[in-house]
Amino acid sequence: MFEVLDPTGATEITQLHAERLGSLDQKRIAFLSDDMWQAHRILPLIREHISTHYPNVSLVAETDLPMGNTAIDTDATADAIVAQGIDAVVVGNAS
Repeated sequence: MFEVLDPTGATEITQLHAERLGSLDQKRIAFLSDDMWQAHRILPLIREHISTHYPNVSLVAETDLPMGNTAIDTDATADAIVAQGIDAVVVGNAS
């Protein structure tokens, strides 16, 4: 007996992304870097842009949290984000 798997099937969605923020006003936003592809150049520019356009936002730099693919994908990093009262996270290399 052979089992045939259909590669055209759909993936069941079991967990949706977090709800989007209605506003950035008075929010605390953290940056997580995978530390690749010039993230050290672009993430500070994104922070600068956000702080210019949303002066009431508190920003946590990527250098204040663990960096690198293996470091940002841990329960310890998630716990640190929750402990700091962070409302949103910008993740990636952003390049």
